[in-house]
Amino acid sequence: MVDPARTRDSVVPTVLVTMAVLLAGAVALVIALATRPSGGLTVPRGERVVHVDERDFHIQLHGPTTLRTGNYVFVDDNHGPSAHELVMWKTADPASKLPLLVDHRVNEDANGLDKVLDSGSSLRPGETRLLTVSLDPGHYVLVCNLPGHFVAGMHVDLTVR
Repeated sequence: MVDPARTRDSVVPTVLVTMAVLLAGAVALVIALATRPSGGLTVPRGERVVHVDERDFHIQLHGPTTLRTGNYVFVDDNHGPSAHELVMWKTADPASKLPLLVDHRVNEDANGLDKVLDSGSSLRPGETRLLTVSLDPGHYVLVCNLPGHFVAGMHVDLTVR
């Protein structure tokens, strides 16, 4: 027969050691979080930042649509309830004149479109992606090229001088 007093006496040290280890881990985590650098991302020297908000069915640049030549980080935020992507072409044509496919996407293989930036895949709702690009003087078009999104208004013309 098992003696309940003896079982309780053998469990108490194990519980106390476990609690001490958990407490030490919690203290270490608090110290690590308190001493970490704050301020978010550091943009490399010589880079400029452009914030892009995508939502159903609009692309908004925070700032001017005329930029200086140079290196940029585009911070692409999907604030919509559906997936979006961001693609940028250098082209002489305004967004309203870009060649479209049957599914109302821009024909990415058309002559006169030089792709310079691509999110690579769709951004889920609430997702943010950092995209880097070096921009030379010229005209550019930013679009969400998922089926139907471009014709619904998800495009912005951009000038680089």
